[in-house]
Amino acid sequence: MGQAARWAAYLRFYLPPNELSQPCDKLMAMTEDLDFRSDKSESAEGGRVAVNRWAGYHHNLDEDIVAQAFSTPGQSMEELDPEIRDAIAADALERSELIGFWVAWHLAGGFDNLERGGWHRATIFRKVRRFRATYGAHPDEFVFPWMQLDLDTAWSEQITRQLEAARSRGFFG
Repeated sequence: MGQAARWAAYLRFYLPPNELSQPCDKLMAMTEDLDFRSDKSESAEGGRVAVNRWAGYHHNLDEDIVAQAFSTPGQSMEELDPEIRDAIAADALERSELIGFWVAWHLAGGFDNLERGGWHRATIFRKVRRFRATYGAHPDEFVFPWMQLDLDTAWSEQITRQLEAARSRGFFG
């Protein structure tokens, strides 16, 4: 096996012979022992950590700032005008998708590895364009001032999981 093939296997970016086109086409089936139905969260909100953080920040804002930002002061999402709630939700959805893309970009090591992983070139280019339009910079160069990736730890953890899986399948003694 050549050096490039070993790296492709290590990174799990090898495309199978049938050239599946979407990242989800290559997802391994979840094992049956990963069933969390009997270990339910308190609610759909889990432990309500994100809700409480959001509320703690937004409920402590000056009402004038909230009124200027959203045109309607409110102490909870339910009290806001439905159009404002929808705008907040749409913004959160768009930002979370772009932040996820930014994380994927850096975890994968950029464009070529995303493409090797099954992302379509056009999809990557569209996401880069949306990211640049939203954040004013290419995802390779942009830094979120409130978030820092520990890529060495992430990659090390990935290698550890891969080694454990290989050993459990009997590939190594």
